[in-house]
Amino acid sequence: MRTARPFLVSVITITVISGAATAQAPNRGSRAGTRWLTYDEAFPATPPTAPRGADAPIGDLPNITGWLDDGRYLEMRTDPDGERRLYAVGAADGRSEVYRDYAAIKKDLPGGFDLDRPAASTPDFGKAVYVSEGDLYVYDNAARKLRRLTATPSPERNPRFSPDGRWIAYTRDHNLFAYDLDASVEHQYTTDGSGTILNGYSSWVYMEEILGRATQHAAFWWAPDSTRLAFMRFDDSPVPVFPIFHASGQHGELERERYPKAGDPNPYVQMGIVGVNDGKIVWTDFDPKADHYIAWPFWTPDSRALTVQWVNRGQDTIRFYNCDVATGKKQQLYEEKQTAWVDFYEDVYQFKNATGFLLRSPLDGWEHLYYYGSDGTLRKRLTQGEWRVVSITGVDEKGGWVYFVARPQTATWDLQLMRVKLDGTGLEQVTKEPGTHTPRLSPGGSYFIDSFSSITTPAKLALYRADGTLVRVLGDAKTVTTAHIAWGKAELFTIPSGDGYDLPAYWVLPPDFDSKKKYPVIFSVYGGPDAGTVRNAFPGMQPHYWAERGVITISVDHRGSGHFGKKGVWLMHRSLGKWEMHDLIAAADWLRARPFIAAGKIGIVGGSYGVYTTLMALRYGAGTFNYGQAGSAVSDWQLYDSVYTERYMDTPEENPEGYKNGAVLTYVDRYKGGLRITHGTIDDNVHMQNSLQVIDWLTTHNKRFDLMIYPGSRHGLQLSQRAHGNRESHDFWVRNLLNGRLVDSPAKGTRN
Repeated sequence: MRTARPFLVSVITITVISGAATAQAPNRGSRAGTRWLTYDEAFPATPPTAPRGADAPIGDLPNITGWLDDGRYLEMRTDPDGERRLYAVGAADGRSEVYRDYAAIKKDLPGGFDLDRPAASTPDFGKAVYVSEGDLYVYDNAARKLRRLTATPSPERNPRFSPDGRWIAYTRDHNLFAYDLDASVEHQYTTDGSGTILNGYSSWVYMEEILGRATQHAAFWWAPDSTRLAFMRFDDSPVPVFPIFHASGQHGELERERYPKAGDPNPYVQMGIVGVNDGKIVWTDFDPKADHYIAWPFWTPDSRALTVQWVNRGQDTIRFYNCDVATGKKQQLYEEKQTAWVDFYEDVYQFKNATGFLLRSPLDGWEHLYYYGSDGTLRKRLTQGEWRVVSITGVDEKGGWVYFVARPQTATWDLQLMRVKLDGTGLEQVTKEPGTHTPRLSPGGSYFIDSFSSITTPAKLALYRADGTLVRVLGDAKTVTTAHIAWGKAELFTIPSGDGYDLPAYWVLPPDFDSKKKYPVIFSVYGGPDAGTVRNAFPGMQPHYWAERGVITISVDHRGSGHFGKKGVWLMHRSLGKWEMHDLIAAADWLRARPFIAAGKIGIVGGSYGVYTTLMALRYGAGTFNYGQAGSAVSDWQLYDSVYTERYMDTPEENPEGYKNGAVLTYVDRYKGGLRITHGTIDDNVHMQNSLQVIDWLTTHNKRFDLMIYPGSRHGLQLSQRAHGNRESHDFWVRNLLNGRLVDSPAKGTRN
């Protein structure tokens, strides 16, 4: 539950309003010639694997895979002969040439290789490494040759090229290896890997809550000069075991997961540095059995030191230590303390000219950019004000610019590309259109490719010069069909909290909205700390599908969602559940006061943290919310993992009242019905134990609820079960919000 994972819809927002919506986007409504979205368009079980047809509501965009250099980007295309090829395209003139011809490569590869998705590539895509049946194969594009590197009983995991492309590092059996491609030799660096000792392969709680799922447990980092690897060593022996039962087969199977719950012992962790040629390991100067966290290292440009981030168990202090690669000795470089909590820095930028590093920090309660020298002293604060820097996009050291994505003070639901000079002057907004911008800066900072959408504009790709001058539009998801869909009316506005906060919100009203009618409502929520979902972006299909059928979708972000800076987020410290419920109940009361709302048909749904919010809404907020769907929900923070939970709540021993007030069963006597519970039986993130404890109370007290168990699914449903999960969720709303009947499409005259 490390970051926000929006569920059900992407947020759709525009016009600021004070009451009922009146604005309408062009070409919307149910006039003659328009059609409604179909169920399959709104609830696909899997993402499309082929280009959408001409009748699709929204078209496909070009598949830009990244920048090759400062003047060329790479685009994957399916040519008229049906073959996929990678093209290098000139930014200045648009001229393209085949960079990798997969049709030609196919004959060099045995079956089972997904050519488009190697496990890793060199920066110039000249070499690619593939994993097939657990073994490694490397393809050299220039030599047109495939080499098999390993043939072992155990699988290799997470292969990563060295910066110079001469080595590939990976793990096997929880040990760290690297393969010298020039010498065709495998080097093994650790030998003690086991069920509890993990080298270069992260412990579960580190993967989930610190390093992130995208790492797939990889916990090693190449030095810039390719001579060394930094890696983490985990000792899971102190971590309690949680049993997860697999029901398949005659006797089933018991999975034993090392999972530290709130207050439990964590894994011991060390940071090692190994020379890839000599195999000598130097351990950095941290107590190997200390109760702390170390992670997210970054190398100095000269590869002579490794900067390691350290956070105490209470997670209110973070330090950077420079560790000498020869001795492992550490020297403190930076320290930050907060009264609530700190977060690891994942996008620290090390200046290649060795002048220091760039930090995106919430020191004053708002995330801004700070330029620190190589000795840890502050050289310059680059940005300030009551607005947020969301991410560092890139740095043009030669030109002296820092490019970053920010939420402007005047529109916190927008994401805009901005830039500032390294001396703190010249701050400007580079992208101009209101909406959500996701830019990719070229390596030298000359161009950027921008993925953009807003409420009135489906996603499009465009190429710009660094100053924001448009070079050309690369693709637009608008199609002829788009104009003929009866899109709902999507609007952005704020709702008063009752105690001084204007809560960002969006809703999608029916295309033929009539303020004299009564409409049921689905609240789409997440609710976690710093995890707002209200953004000015083009809608997903589901809220429009429901709008066409007379159901309003709404999403509201509470005071801790990030719109009010980290100062707002930190209000949630030691009190998860409190402000989410306060603000969502205020929003629901405001909504119920609108004359066009069916007051007894307000539903709520969310994913991950949003499911906890849903469970609380039907208990703490019982009567305010009438129906809810809770899939794989945390029901008691004592049952969730140590890193995430203690960051916000401290330990159960330190904060017993907070844990009690944040537990679903504390308010279960208020429950009035209307709940649907789903859970995967082998969920290794939010254990099924959470739902079972709620179910135990509901059944013991003879309360009505719906239940769906998904055998063999983890925190997300197996691919084979997603169609069923979508349909059952859909039909729950039809039964409870639409009295069991869908309205027919006026264009098709059929039930969708």
